[in-house]
Amino acid sequence: MEAIEAKVLDWLMSGNDDASDVVNLPWKVEEIEKGVYTAEHPSVPMHLMVMFSERFVHLIVPTTIETDSMEENERMDVYKKLLMLNERIHMMKFAIGEPNGQIRLLVDLDKETLGKDEFNDALTSLVIGVLAGVMALGIEEEFVQKVFARIVSMLVEKIQKGASEEELMEFLTVKVGMDVRDARDLLDAVLNAMND
Repeated sequence: MEAIEAKVLDWLMSGNDDASDVVNLPWKVEEIEKGVYTAEHPSVPMHLMVMFSERFVHLIVPTTIETDSMEENERMDVYKKLLMLNERIHMMKFAIGEPNGQIRLLVDLDKETLGKDEFNDALTSLVIGVLAGVMALGIEEEFVQKVFARIVSMLVEKIQKGASEEELMEFLTVKVGMDVRDARDLLDAVLNAMND
């Protein structure tokens, strides 16, 4: 593992849940294959892929939106909106990739000069890009449902691993940032559903 790879992973994994900068949150990082990782934090509304190539650190946010199945007019409208956002949001760009013309957000960072501040700026621009894309495409409700589903699946995984109710409430209130009453209601609903 290169020094910059180790440094980037350390930036992601160390930190605390009440940090004001995205880079200082403790991200859950998993290696997919050599030089390719996924990273997520419950309070950040995106699934992040981190890839290391010869010269660059690539940050990629895949979405579930596939353009190949769209009607031509709808697809062209989406492309136009994304290209306009590329001009407005600095550092990151929207792109189309596999599978099926999937919309993704990208930032490429030079390994030679990369510092923690630039890495944080890149993560912040991706979060802004995700939210701007959701608004531009008019999919706010669908997006909220997906974020909620992601939080519930993380909660179920913690329950299956034997987390206590106190740990689960801490996860929802501290890591996710939910209000205590809403967290209690969600936890009760998930526990009841799992018991049925």
